[in-house]
Amino acid sequence: MSPAAPLAFRSALTWALISGALALSWEIVWSRLFNFSTESKAEGFGAMLGSYLLGLAAGALLSRRWFESGSGGRPMPQIGSWVAVANIVAFLVAPLSSYLAKAGFEWRWSLGLIALSGALLGVVFPMVCHRALAANSTTGQRMSYLYVANIIGSGFGSLFTGFFLLDHFGIAALSLILLVTGHLWAESMAGWKLPLSVRLVSLAGLASGFLIFDGFYERLHLKKFCPPDFRYANLIETKHGVISVDGSKAVFGNGAYDGVIKTSLLPVDGIMRAYFPSAVLDKVEDVLVIGVSSGSWTRILSCHPQVKKVTAVEISAGYTQLISQYPEVSPILSDPKVEYVIDDGRRWLRRHPDRKFDLVVMNTIYHWREFSSSMLSVEALELVKRSLRPHGAVLWNCTDSARAIRTGMEVFPHTIMVRNLCMASMSPLIPDRERWKRILTDYTMDGKPVLDLGTEEGKVGLEKVLSFVSQEGPNQGKEGWNWLNREHMNAFFGGAKIITDDNLGHEYPGPHR
Repeated sequence: MSPAAPLAFRSALTWALISGALALSWEIVWSRLFNFSTESKAEGFGAMLGSYLLGLAAGALLSRRWFESGSGGRPMPQIGSWVAVANIVAFLVAPLSSYLAKAGFEWRWSLGLIALSGALLGVVFPMVCHRALAANSTTGQRMSYLYVANIIGSGFGSLFTGFFLLDHFGIAALSLILLVTGHLWAESMAGWKLPLSVRLVSLAGLASGFLIFDGFYERLHLKKFCPPDFRYANLIETKHGVISVDGSKAVFGNGAYDGVIKTSLLPVDGIMRAYFPSAVLDKVEDVLVIGVSSGSWTRILSCHPQVKKVTAVEISAGYTQLISQYPEVSPILSDPKVEYVIDDGRRWLRRHPDRKFDLVVMNTIYHWREFSSSMLSVEALELVKRSLRPHGAVLWNCTDSARAIRTGMEVFPHTIMVRNLCMASMSPLIPDRERWKRILTDYTMDGKPVLDLGTEEGKVGLEKVLSFVSQEGPNQGKEGWNWLNREHMNAFFGGAKIITDDNLGHEYPGPHR
């Protein structure tokens, strides 16, 4: 084979930039894939990134052999074909991963697809360098320019895709955009002389794009238990993540259960916890909610007969879209008593050290998800304690984590467990049935009583709710309908390790946690 013509250096710079931009853009797509399929486990992103980097390194190593086998350099149409195929494989990673999940394979099996795609993409940049650089005194300098262009492209790809494209397009549309971009780049490299077979494969991927992504998140979520015809009732994709709602109005954030769109106290279930604070607090006028999610708890608290203001802090703007679509919770977006803020809860606390509250509610994410320690650690609870009035209390979800419960006991002298929620204060917390009854009797929502005591259902519901006060002690045939005092908590959880910002609680598995 005769030596191939050298590549113009300006073209090489452009292609190095495009190579970095596409490579990092695909990584953003796969980050979304693994974040959802693992329900935001911290190890998911690390495993994905490690597999991708391993694949890129393998591809770079293989590129030398590939070029040497070409006896002096591959023709550009052949290199363009490689680029096109590499992008087709990258496009297929996400949908194939969802079908693996549906077949019963756990998320780690998809790491092989990431490594394979990384290896194919990893050949591209060395290809560009090989064709653009001659062995002379400028080789080192020009190589550095190519690396700078590749790094700039990588930075642009991750930022533009992560902060703009992912906020305007779902994963299916974004994957198609990247596939088309990659194919056009391959065409330009090949001088618009790609083989017909390559073009047909790319066209097939483009034509079937939305079809193979149909049911994508449903398969990743329910895995082998996903019925063929199951689809979410609502799906919102933003740069912050994926919010899905099923037919029962159960809400899932990045694949993990995030509550139900429900404000009614009847039938009596776990939503009772949002009404519970008045069982132990004599005055609840100023409330802070960290983590609005579906808006159900914020809506309930805003209708509390004593409450004058609710400050609701939510990190994901996607939940604002969700709330606006459901009349049960949408009033919080226009309620003058509700200050709705898009911000990180902990950052908001640091920036508002002078704000004091009677009640802080954090129906936080599962203790094992990434970044959960940012709201469950000693340092986070110290910030919350600083924001409480002397008689105030904080109520947060420990999701049955002994460490999260023990951490609360470390920070606050007075604690009780309300089912799987911990309630803590600097003042004693003693449930008062009569006080709670008075508040529940006066509770209204949309001008209607929360419990209509003129009906048998309302009377029975009230007695069911109030019966919780008498269910003190370990759960013995109570089906979770119980609460624990501090002595019980100390007996069950006193030996657990506390969560700090340094040890990250349960976020990473291992015996040292």
